[in-house]
Amino acid sequence: MKTGKLFLVVSLILTFVLAFSACAQAPAVEEPAAGEPAAEEPAAEEAAAEEPAAEEVVEKHLVLSAQSEYAETFDISIMPTAYEATHMLYDSLVSVDPDGEYQPGALAESFEVSADGTVTTFYLKEGITFHDGSAFTAEVVKWNIELVQNSAGCCAYLFTPVIDINVIDDYTIALTTDGPFPGLIFNLSSAWGLMMSQAKYEECGEAYGLSPECISGTGPFMLTEWVLNDHVVLVKNPDYNWAASWTGHTGPANVDSITFKFIAEDATRLVDLEVGDTHFMFDAPWRDLTTFQDDPAFQVVQVPRATLYYILMPIDQPMVADINTRRAIGYSIDRDLIQEALFMGLGAAKTTYLASEITADKGVVGLDYDPAKAAEMFAAAGWVMGDDGVLVAESVEGVDAGTRFEVSFSTYQHDEGQRMAEALQKMLADVGIVGNIEVMDDATYIDAVTAGEVELGVRVYTWDNADILPWFFHSQYLPYPNYTNVNDPWLDECMDNADYDSESWAIRDEKYVICQQYIIDELYPWAPIFQVPGLMFARDTVEGIVSIPLRAGMSTEFWVIIDLVE
Repeated sequence: MKTGKLFLVVSLILTFVLAFSACAQAPAVEEPAAGEPAAEEPAAEEAAAEEPAAEEVVEKHLVLSAQSEYAETFDISIMPTAYEATHMLYDSLVSVDPDGEYQPGALAESFEVSADGTVTTFYLKEGITFHDGSAFTAEVVKWNIELVQNSAGCCAYLFTPVIDINVIDDYTIALTTDGPFPGLIFNLSSAWGLMMSQAKYEECGEAYGLSPECISGTGPFMLTEWVLNDHVVLVKNPDYNWAASWTGHTGPANVDSITFKFIAEDATRLVDLEVGDTHFMFDAPWRDLTTFQDDPAFQVVQVPRATLYYILMPIDQPMVADINTRRAIGYSIDRDLIQEALFMGLGAAKTTYLASEITADKGVVGLDYDPAKAAEMFAAAGWVMGDDGVLVAESVEGVDAGTRFEVSFSTYQHDEGQRMAEALQKMLADVGIVGNIEVMDDATYIDAVTAGEVELGVRVYTWDNADILPWFFHSQYLPYPNYTNVNDPWLDECMDNADYDSESWAIRDEKYVICQQYIIDELYPWAPIFQVPGLMFARDTVEGIVSIPLRAGMSTEFWVIIDLVE
């Protein structure tokens, strides 16, 4: 899945531990006086014992847990989603600092944008090498961008406006767009702006990104072990010495290795954290917030995050093909109750499609909880309430008369996804819809939505930019990631105009406000539910946690700085 403009910094702690050891100078040996027997030489073992022992260097092995693994490849050009480990392996030209400002990333000394907004020039750092030993140069940058541009993957659109890539010299490169393109800097800071080794990619071919021996970045960690949906193991890149300058960090990462464990059950992850089998827990369960807040052996980290839950309603599914039915579902959801019951009153109830911090979300109006309005919309679509409290089709277009409103209701296998589905299932039942929950792992779920097999589903995405709208609703991305099956020429033109014909970010946002309002008013393929803030639990031995607003661990710099003191 993907990672805005208002930002909140939670914490930035850097701890450097330097160990110094000194060897005592051995005393001089006196010669024996004439006629005196020479003193015996001490045994080798005794001499060694007299030497002061050097202080033992303790390696730092950080163990993390998350609900699931959101990617099946580390090939940047074709991956549909990324997660934290992706950013451990690779670096970028642009990064986001704790104040939410765009800064040169680990790979760039600086960058500049021309006065007309069409040429962005990067001045690259020298002496950087990939894990396979090949050199990072401007030619490699050009190759990476063109690879994404020409791929059949999800994200070619990020660099579509780039019409010329000029390698000025080994460490200077200029990207020219077909007009002002304010989104370019953001796109280069995203997971699809991470840089792969051209040499390793060409060596491995289609196998690149699928195994440790066929993955090579310049990042602070190298992948050594990977069992899909179970764990990954990454070790420190000993040559790393090019962290983004805003971090103030020099040399390799602070920890020697990171193990990422994927555990769907919150209870199991909590036990692992409490007994010390893990140090850090992503996607921590909100119901346990107060317990960990009150325990000095742990720390609680809350960060703004552009993560939104929604009900997917593919517009070509017969039971929800009428927009009045989809609107009725939107009016049926008590989002404030979900906020209180599942998320301890934190986060934000959402009726719109973007994170609240994104400017393009300001002023957009969605559908609030209104049971009376829901009943009105169901009636307008041709549904009537049956004697058993379940809606029945009377004159619903495309649905046989007498059909009960009973559908499969898909969700994720992790606990948070299942709890969300259960809460929504009850709310749907209250208005006459039987939703039979079907739990799927991530890969199966993606296959199902792509194949058009999901009638209704709980979905979640993370992305801190308005261009998530074309990702989900532009016709060029049918059938995935546009699994809503929206195909609207006016909307396509609206989003293209916002992305590719805006002189500034502010103008782009204004245009996206119009596009988003149109989606809600005329299509309504989602019922937005809730924006989830990032919640992480960590043992008190974890230090150097830096909050990158709306991104959290989706940042290479986060993993360079984090430390473990045990």
